[in-house]
Amino acid sequence: MKPTSAETLMVTLPSLRMYELAAKRDAPPATIADMTAEQRREYDRRKRSESRARHREAAAAGAPEASLGAVRDALADAAIMLLAVGGPGSEEIKRVLGKVFEARPGVVLKAATDAKRGKLRPKFLKA
Repeated sequence: MKPTSAETLMVTLPSLRMYELAAKRDAPPATIADMTAEQRREYDRRKRSESRARHREAAAAGAPEASLGAVRDALADAAIMLLAVGGPGSEEIKRVLGKVFEARPGVVLKAATDAKRGKLRPKFLKA
């Protein structure tokens, strides 16, 4: 007995299940945990690039994003300004510098002198 044209069509079509499996295999991962190592590296690379661009745009607009680096730089600017004018807290800044650079005792005096001379300048604030 010869199969009908409808039966022939059904036999020659790929299985719907096979199609779904192939589509699922080729689909982008649903979550970061599902990514392969190469996909994760590419994802991280793209996200870092986007983040850097966003930070540059914000800084150019005069309102830097509050990232850890920007906050550290702003605090460093405040410390430099206090050292430069000998303001309240400058002794504490010198004490902390002394602890950090304990093996190099001249660093504290050099940092304070450079701040007063204007050689050590703030990064964000232009006083």
